[in-house]
Amino acid sequence: MAVTADELSSLDLTIWLKSQSKASSFLKSSQPVISRNIQKVIDVFDINYYRSDGEYRIEPDAAMRRLNIERCLHQELRFHDPNAILRFDSFPKVKTNLTTKIICHPWQTADSLIQSPLLFRRFMDLSIIDAYMDFIPEATNIQDRYASIPISRYSAFFGAAKGHPLTNKKDEISLSDAIEFPFYFGSPDDLPLTYKAMADKGITLYKGERMTRLKYIFGLFSNQNYLFPIMPGAKTAFEENLIDLCIKIPIEFENRLIIKKEFINSPKLKSLLSGIKSTHERCKDIYPGWIASLL
Repeated sequence: MAVTADELSSLDLTIWLKSQSKASSFLKSSQPVISRNIQKVIDVFDINYYRSDGEYRIEPDAAMRRLNIERCLHQELRFHDPNAILRFDSFPKVKTNLTTKIICHPWQTADSLIQSPLLFRRFMDLSIIDAYMDFIPEATNIQDRYASIPISRYSAFFGAAKGHPLTNKKDEISLSDAIEFPFYFGSPDDLPLTYKAMADKGITLYKGERMTRLKYIFGLFSNQNYLFPIMPGAKTAFEENLIDLCIKIPIEFENRLIIKKEFINSPKLKSLLSGIKSTHERCKDIYPGWIASLL
């Protein structure tokens, strides 16, 4: 191989996590070492590496194609070397249920905050990450080169911030009440199939860009009063402050683990699925929207 695992990992983790500091933490290395390793890869492959709109990118040319061959070789090594660490990611909505106690050796996750399945898929295509958690409806259009492993089926609920008009409603809240308010599940550009499924059920949907904390606060002051999903096991600070309206979102979700088909029989995959399955008993006991484990 043209570069070492640590050298290539320094570059790819920085691209994945958008931060040399996070890459340093993942690899348990120092930032100067990360910088030197990245420069070594740049020099060896003669790639054009730059930052645009907060993301690290590589110019898609012949040099990048040579780098991608190297990435595939390193990924195969990660799956076959018992001591090598594999990279797992998922949406923030479900990641809090998949903590480092669950995603453990030989797998490791990190705080990427990715909200777009398209970005997950790009990193999978580049062999930067090794597996990620998608969900149906979005996972219905996965490429043939990937296995889509059924994980769990569940319902999600409408949640509202304190002070939302529905939280002050004295009568019982119904689905017809909830769909009158704009519902934020993510960016419609990121999740087109999910947005279509919800629109078909008559839900009023937020149609802007990815929501930031500032946009959310502005929405409160402008009386837009967004509603948000409450997912099984989700325990971010924001979600814990939502009030569960006890109204189901009228579509079912199914988590799918996405991995390249060539690694479907890997013992490392079996250990990952075992760790994820261990969370299901707890979800069944504490989450009313839980339907079934598919493992």
